[in-house]
Amino acid sequence: MWQFHQRLRPFTAISFDLDDTLYDNVPVMLRAEQHVADFLADTYPQTAELDVLAWRALRNQVAAENAELASNMTALRMATLQRTLKQYGIADAERAARAAMAEFLSARNRVEITPEVHALLAQLAEFYPLVAISNGNADVQRIGLGDYFQAAYQPGNGLRGKPFSDMFTAAAQHLLLRDAGQLLHVGDHPVSDVQGAHTFGAQAIWLQPAASGKAESGPATRLPHATISDVQALAALLPR
Repeated sequence: MWQFHQRLRPFTAISFDLDDTLYDNVPVMLRAEQHVADFLADTYPQTAELDVLAWRALRNQVAAENAELASNMTALRMATLQRTLKQYGIADAERAARAAMAEFLSARNRVEITPEVHALLAQLAEFYPLVAISNGNADVQRIGLGDYFQAAYQPGNGLRGKPFSDMFTAAAQHLLLRDAGQLLHVGDHPVSDVQGAHTFGAQAIWLQPAASGKAESGPATRLPHATISDVQALAALLPR
């Protein structure tokens, strides 16, 4: 369940990615993206030819044009919506994009957290300050995890997404960490989470489920300190 690649040094705080780390985000996004595509097709029939796959391709195109947007899923979706709705001749495309984004956020925050994850976070929070650091737009309060985290960081308001160090830096400042290595980051992505933690100077645990069913997220560019196949393995971090 644990595979160590580097010596894990003492740490005083833990940061978590959210999507695909604490819950399976794939069905959540499939439902949310379908909901938005249906909403737009009903509200603006001229966009009905755009199904979920077409919207996803448009979003990927915008991401390829701007690396900073690619790490900020909220801004990326807004930019895609606004550009595409404008191209389809929608009057006040910005207002229409905001309405579609509100529909998306409502749907994407309908997340089921298992009792086991609730129990694990509650136990960890008794011994370590926990923060959430996510490139996505899940709201820890709306998905029922707010009680465990002292702070939650997402791209925006001057903070770039992972693997940029901005959110790690903000978390470390909030936690009053004297050294970046006091932060242990847990996430599922080899670049945004593992490389991002390394770039900042934090320690990294890579969650890599043995059979996640997810598309490959790219090669690891830096070795994590450890790899786990199940988030419940983190119970080993609890004092004995």
